[in-house]
Amino acid sequence: MSIKKTESYEEALEKEELKEEREQAAGGEFASFDDALEAEKEQAARDAQAKADLDLPPDPDVLLEVRHLKKYFPIKKSMSGKVLVSLRAVDDVSFKLKAGETLGIVGESGCGKTTLGRTILKLHEPTDGQIFFEGQEIAKYKPSKMRPLRTQMQIIFQDPYSSLPPRSTVGGILSEPVKVHKIVPPNEVKDYVLKIMEQCGLRDYYYERYPHEFSGGQRQRICIARALTVQPKLVICDEPVSALDVSIQAQIINLLKQLQTTMGFTYVFISHDLSVVKHISDQIGVMYLGSMVEFGDKKSIFENPLHPYTQALFSAVPNPNPDVKMNRIVLKGDIPSPANPPKGCKFHTRCPMAKEICSHIAPVYKEYEPGHFAACHCYPQGEVNGPVKAVSLQDEAGEN
Repeated sequence: MSIKKTESYEEALEKEELKEEREQAAGGEFASFDDALEAEKEQAARDAQAKADLDLPPDPDVLLEVRHLKKYFPIKKSMSGKVLVSLRAVDDVSFKLKAGETLGIVGESGCGKTTLGRTILKLHEPTDGQIFFEGQEIAKYKPSKMRPLRTQMQIIFQDPYSSLPPRSTVGGILSEPVKVHKIVPPNEVKDYVLKIMEQCGLRDYYYERYPHEFSGGQRQRICIARALTVQPKLVICDEPVSALDVSIQAQIINLLKQLQTTMGFTYVFISHDLSVVKHISDQIGVMYLGSMVEFGDKKSIFENPLHPYTQALFSAVPNPNPDVKMNRIVLKGDIPSPANPPKGCKFHTRCPMAKEICSHIAPVYKEYEPGHFAACHCYPQGEVNGPVKAVSLQDEAGEN
């Protein structure tokens, strides 16, 4: 494993050197550009913006507000314990989510979706940034102070097989959080759990059964019921249907929507299935290599996707109409390592629209339409006057 990492790192260095040589030979605009100095300036600007935002009050109209959230995992330290190299799993992510709405987070495997969700719940301790839940800044809360909030914030894990304890019955699994958090009096626990099971489509005689006796869809219903038992306001759905077949996926998604309507849940729905995200989400955030590259409401993202990466993801969604020709945008290469992200725009190594500036200067993450944010050099980096139309990669794919 270590040999592969060393080889890929050496190859990346060699490609970077070749690219610099070609630019210098061509005498381009950035031939003598200092990428390291520019990266330092960009980081200083981001840090200054994050520091300035510390003084802003939380938005009273939203349930969840995330500002400049970072989660870095140290992978190399010095003899004194100083971190030398970090894996930037979540890198400066910000968004707002109103109560009763659903935010869909999409992106390739390894882009930081799951880490973002777990960091919001403080299952991972944030490296930096702010998390506001109902106006409370919880990023610095200690575990003892987070305990009362655990009933308000729950998670549905991706794998329904490993997330349930195999030696506990369904009744025991669902009763435990009710007893620990004293949701109802002890003599009412069983009746309360049976009611929750009924809401989630589980028969009452499942109460004495064990997880191995159920199918994948039934196990996921148990996981949903477990999150439901403590009456949360925010639920992080970490790819809850990715391990299920299509027909069962539809049942689980419809169940989540029904529960949201009847009980007013707020979801952060993590997935790489855009058709599912379109069906359940009110807002959509697109992540690449730990950063949010585009964010907006469902209509603006699907009708006017600005970022080339978003357009590439949409082109991969199959169309059931056999008469419609699909212009698939194929991204070359693999997603770079978040431990050593590319200079400039993180996506430039795979972007069909990449310019010379993309490999040197990171684009500004800014609002191009009301509530529609993107970070791309294809669009104005200064003041924006009027709506911005997407630069389409589908036309190029069709011509090629």
